[in-house]
Amino acid sequence: MQQGLDIRIDREGRVFFAIPLPTTVVRKYRNLAVDVVYDCFRFCVDVDDEVALPLASRSFDDARSAVSVVANQVVVRLLELERSAQGVGIAVRDSRQAPHANLNAMPGPGIVAEARGDAGCADQQKRTFAELFEAWALQHVQSGGAPTTPPYWRVLVQRFVVFLGHDRPQDVTPHDIRAYRDHLIATGRRLRTARHSDFAALRALFQFAVENEFVTGNPTSGIRFKPERLAATQSMKAFSPVQARGILAAADRQTLAARRWIPWLTALTGSRVAAIANLRKQDVVQVEGIWCVRISRQAGPIKTAASERLVPIHSAILARGFLAFVEKTERERLFIEKPLAVNGLQPVITVEIGPSVYHPARSTLRRLSDWLHSLDLGIGRDAKVDPNHAWRHWFKEQAFAEGVPEKITDAIVGHAQATTSRRYGSVSIAMMAESLEKIRPPT
Repeated sequence: MQQGLDIRIDREGRVFFAIPLPTTVVRKYRNLAVDVVYDCFRFCVDVDDEVALPLASRSFDDARSAVSVVANQVVVRLLELERSAQGVGIAVRDSRQAPHANLNAMPGPGIVAEARGDAGCADQQKRTFAELFEAWALQHVQSGGAPTTPPYWRVLVQRFVVFLGHDRPQDVTPHDIRAYRDHLIATGRRLRTARHSDFAALRALFQFAVENEFVTGNPTSGIRFKPERLAATQSMKAFSPVQARGILAAADRQTLAARRWIPWLTALTGSRVAAIANLRKQDVVQVEGIWCVRISRQAGPIKTAASERLVPIHSAILARGFLAFVEKTERERLFIEKPLAVNGLQPVITVEIGPSVYHPARSTLRRLSDWLHSLDLGIGRDAKVDPNHAWRHWFKEQAFAEGVPEKITDAIVGHAQATTSRRYGSVSIAMMAESLEKIRPPT
């Protein structure tokens, strides 16, 4: 059982869980239908001592993932109702005071909600985290920011609020931020993820709050991660020739779209695997007579502005029938299996809370990674060969060996140009296509 979540799976694969809130709160809202989203499904769950998900699960990991997302949304909704009903702020505290709770777990049975009657919460000029976040999200989208960012960051901010124990941004101190940083590290959060996701969200939110006079200071200022610890997480390697040949040969034998095409596309475009996994049918386009894939923030998460680009498709991929696959598929997303209706529920794409909105292919990537490990090629983080990133290293090594100019290589893989001189002039689709053909598939 995951720490903080009471999960049960029956013999038919049905998933049940207990809402991680006090029994008095749960019973107060018993039979209330809460609208939730998970993995492209929108459905209602009824509040009760034990909540049933209308989704069958093939493994405990799948069940835990679903329950974490759904329970989060139910908890947030019930706390909002409590706050509205009482007319005061709700602070969340852990009666067990566990210093190193699992970051990925929702608050456990020891989490209780208590009304706060202090003047600060009664002051309507004081923003809650939820109000502050919605104001930031609106400004972010209106100013041209990626629309996929707010749904993901909302989850990260909610986790911080649960850790913090209250929902008052104006009361957060640098000590709270340092404690959260240490908590992330102690509970196994990858340092790069903590720095570039969790803390990026908090820094942006508090900077917005300062600029708009919601708070007087930014408590995240000056809070840093140790550089040497971050550097230790970056020492990953490319696939070896044996590993590269083994993966692509195995991909050629596959019928599942994700296994069949994602390895080839990541190998011969140098793209991040998430960018490829989230591709839509409309992202395969012909430009200047050359077939390309379009990497965009509309399809899914991208790391930088340079990541948005057109990349020619290598002839080795075209020769394997990729265009015929694209034309034949009826899915919007090339590598995400079209969800089937469950108990009469229809799948939808939405922009509500839930990590699946920000990263539609998350489950696809998890299953792809499991398959790559099953090939027994000696890959994995322990071997310093990350199956989700090693193709990127491999591509740059091959491009260098074939004498492809770094300016062109950077344009293909979506790296920002490293020097001022390389930023002058653009790289055409034809130049990229010609350079790509110099890279020979490892088969």
